[in-house]
Amino acid sequence: MRRVIILALLAVTAVPSLAETTPPRAGIATAHPLATDAGLQIIDEGGNAFDAAVAVTAMLAVVEPTGSGLGGGGFWLLHRARDGFETLLDGRETAPQAAHRDMYLDGGGEVIEGLSIDGPLAAGIPGIPAGMVHLAENYGRLPLARSLAPAIQHAREGFAVSEHYRRMAAFRRDALRASPAAAAIFLLDGEVPPLGHRIRQPALADTLETLARQGHDGFYRGPLAGKLVDGVRRAGGIWTLADL
Repeated sequence: MRRVIILALLAVTAVPSLAETTPPRAGIATAHPLATDAGLQIIDEGGNAFDAAVAVTAMLAVVEPTGSGLGGGGFWLLHRARDGFETLLDGRETAPQAAHRDMYLDGGGEVIEGLSIDGPLAAGIPGIPAGMVHLAENYGRLPLARSLAPAIQHAREGFAVSEHYRRMAAFRRDALRASPAAAAIFLLDGEVPPLGHRIRQPALADTLETLARQGHDGFYRGPLAGKLVDGVRRAGGIWTLADL
């Protein structure tokens, strides 16, 4: 269902009464059109605002890799109109247990530039997956798998590179090149991909499908958790399974 908002200046006599108008079922604003579409799709399929928030969060993890991702964290400020219920869901990252106050300092006590920004020691324990599961299970109307479906589709089929993506990829090109795995996904032969090039993330689609099937433990326990910890530690990080 397409929704069009038209702003017009009309004579007073031409304005219909409020009783004659039908307000839209939902208004969704996100950082990417595909994320907005995902939220509206879930509303149209019978979901509530919390289901839409899950769909938007997951889609942003796919199409806005410079600002969102399953490896990060976030906050959700919730309001339920029917009873006035309000709460804040804190899904921010946490530090691994082995983190300490001097981990970004050299032997002389000086800050090592970039160590807290890029690389395995900069990675906190992800909160986004747990947040989405909590939202769906405690406040949503639809199964988690239903709300994750649009993001899974676009992770597997890809999304088109925009000018914004090109700017951000150019800004972080050196960091992407430092990780062969990241460069293979987000760059094209080590360079910023052209406008319209499709970014496909089959491994992310598989991860989202595991989360959809198994919920919280699908990400924070079992084979996927083992792969996460192994990858971070092989790169020089300090995660353990206990952190997850």
